[in-house]
Amino acid sequence: MILYFLFSAPSFSQIIDSDTSSVVIRKTKKLAPDEYNISDVIVKIDKSKDKYKNVIRVDLDIPLKTTMRLAVSDTSGAKLMYLINDQTLSPGVYRVKWEMTSCANDTKPENSIDCLPRGKYLCEFESDQFIFLRDFYIK
Repeated sequence: MILYFLFSAPSFSQIIDSDTSSVVIRKTKKLAPDEYNISDVIVKIDKSKDKYKNVIRVDLDIPLKTTMRLAVSDTSGAKLMYLINDQTLSPGVYRVKWEMTSCANDTKPENSIDCLPRGKYLCEFESDQFIFLRDFYIK
């Protein structure tokens, strides 16, 4: 028996943003931590040059050389953006920052991939051995 599931999802969740030019990965500590960890996801608004941007920041602890993915998805599990996609990182502590235009003044946020509407999202840190999930909110 084959079951088919139909559901409606916002159109923006069907597109995975592959442009990582707005993502910055910086190693903040060279010493290897004791275990893998993903910090709480911090979202703040940057009001520079008459543009509002949501800046999403995640700190990662990587104790061993690891090939990993760091993705943002909506609550249905649909991937919206890969911040890190199958990249190998050496041991250390990393800060990942993603800047995206705020949707506060956008009448049709689904038309802009770099703009996520207010709501709950998930940040997924995945390697071949584990998956960490952290939720965060865009207000």
